[in-house]
Amino acid sequence: MAKLYSYYTLCPLIDQQNLLGVERDSESGCAIVTLGRNIVIRYKLQDLKQLSSWTSKDRLTTQVIYDETKCQYAAVFNEKKIRLWTADETDLNSIKGYKFQSPLHTILTLEDCPPILVRKDGATASLEKAIENRKSWSKEGILKVNEKILDCYLIRISDQINLCILTNLEGTYNCVIVKLNNETYSEESDCVKRLELKRKSEELVGHTVLQAKNKACLLTLWSHGRLYSHPLMEINSESTLSTLIGIINNINTKHPVVMTSLNEGTVAIYGADVSEEGAILMIYNVQFKLIQDAQKLKLYTRDAKLWKIEDKLLLAANRHLAIAPYHLAPQKIATLLGSSLRFKNDDESIDDNEIMVIQESTVAQWEKNETTLIKPRQKPTKKLFKQISSYIKEGLSDAAIQEILIPELIESKDVESIIWCLNNMKDLPEKLLIDLLIFSLRNPDETFLPLQNGTTEDLSTVKNLHSRNDFLDKIFSLTYSDISLSSYLKSGLNFDEILRLLQYLIQKLDSQDFCYDIVQEPTEKQLYEWSSLLLESHYQHYILSRDPEVSMLLNKLSYVLDDHLQVFKDMENMRPILKRTISGKSSKLLQKNRNKFYTIEEIKLY
Repeated sequence: MAKLYSYYTLCPLIDQQNLLGVERDSESGCAIVTLGRNIVIRYKLQDLKQLSSWTSKDRLTTQVIYDETKCQYAAVFNEKKIRLWTADETDLNSIKGYKFQSPLHTILTLEDCPPILVRKDGATASLEKAIENRKSWSKEGILKVNEKILDCYLIRISDQINLCILTNLEGTYNCVIVKLNNETYSEESDCVKRLELKRKSEELVGHTVLQAKNKACLLTLWSHGRLYSHPLMEINSESTLSTLIGIINNINTKHPVVMTSLNEGTVAIYGADVSEEGAILMIYNVQFKLIQDAQKLKLYTRDAKLWKIEDKLLLAANRHLAIAPYHLAPQKIATLLGSSLRFKNDDESIDDNEIMVIQESTVAQWEKNETTLIKPRQKPTKKLFKQISSYIKEGLSDAAIQEILIPELIESKDVESIIWCLNNMKDLPEKLLIDLLIFSLRNPDETFLPLQNGTTEDLSTVKNLHSRNDFLDKIFSLTYSDISLSSYLKSGLNFDEILRLLQYLIQKLDSQDFCYDIVQEPTEKQLYEWSSLLLESHYQHYILSRDPEVSMLLNKLSYVLDDHLQVFKDMENMRPILKRTISGKSSKLLQKNRNKFYTIEEIKLY
């Protein structure tokens, strides 16, 4: 799961074309912004404070970077001069400049690696070596005459550093990959690979590099919406062929798109909205071809730029530099896989008009010392089965199928089919989970199985065979991402409904039968987590409420949790006794008021 939070403005941009770049700073949570051609500002991204700033009479031609190996800042001025300075420096004009013979393109940084200087002809060297040998550094680069650098990246595979350069030569895009020397970080001319990026009747509109531990690939987005992956490190010509990842449908790829990688399988993409109204910023999972989150923006900018600093995206668009925080939760494969594998059956002779899920449970008969196997069956309706079958053939994921089915089942109040979907499909979207809670709270008792004095009436006359409590238990036992669920709880449920749910959770935690249920659903951990969510989502309502019943409810929760905590403490004290019993030692020596975390034994040696 991924979440994009609301963006906010860091600073205005007078001339967006002259924004040279954003780099990470020496302190965590800070960034270096090279504004214009002679202004550099260090920002704290959380509270937008300016830590320091510099100005220069000479024209900056690259972004300012921080060299973590030397604890200093560096930048290129007038394409052929480099200056180095510390955070305490106030006047950049008084700092000595190191002049080079050839024009310089940029300075690249990589974690646990010295800065690497890249010339416009593709020649490279570490910043320190380049300055030392600047007068004799006349070796020709790896690029052809009139070949212009559009972008470049450093790639680390194992202990080997590689440089990936995206170039344009007479209207043709090329990707040049070269190995760098492990000591001087100069290019190894005999280890250069060149890929021509060209597709019939398509134009390149966006690109970025994805890197994993042992491989890297170039992602290219084309004007027809197709997203391709190009392996960068493979030597075999067959393995270097591009692979179609998917088609981006919610971005208008007739306009330029900016992309940046977030991790080895996720990218952030900014482009024009497909509706031609405004723009869209989204997080896209490359491995499973899914849009994990997206935000619509009012205006689209063709020359936008996008960077990633720690857990924040910095977007230069619409004459502003904005910050969009994001969060990437641990990825669950089952969350993103389609449903076809779950219901696939190679035996065509089996009647395909029904889906039968067999749930086996063993009931022990202690008196006869034998067991009996019970096989309850659950079947969806024929209409529901046909719908699911068509969606499976289309390759839709569980989440996509449920986004279509669950609202229809809620409208028809088909509790049985909803329970069947929850039992047989994974990854219920958090928005639908809240919709189901609203359904369970706002519908009359007739919708569910009525309970009278703990028993039910004739089941043949009852439409739904699940009580309201059973329905709630099923919802509380589902997996979810608390990142997304909290916001839906705030907007979807009112305070009275939150109190009803909290009261039900307290009853579950305080129930004697619940403690003895071995295979319980939901588990105690899930009840604790849901209680915490309900408290967090409407925290201000609890604080401002003067209703004595709210205070009584919170006190009741506190008493119940104290009882549970005491049980855990008793179990912890019991552990040394249990270990002593397992090892065959006598427990008579243990006194009642004795500390049971350790024991002292006297051993007679002679």
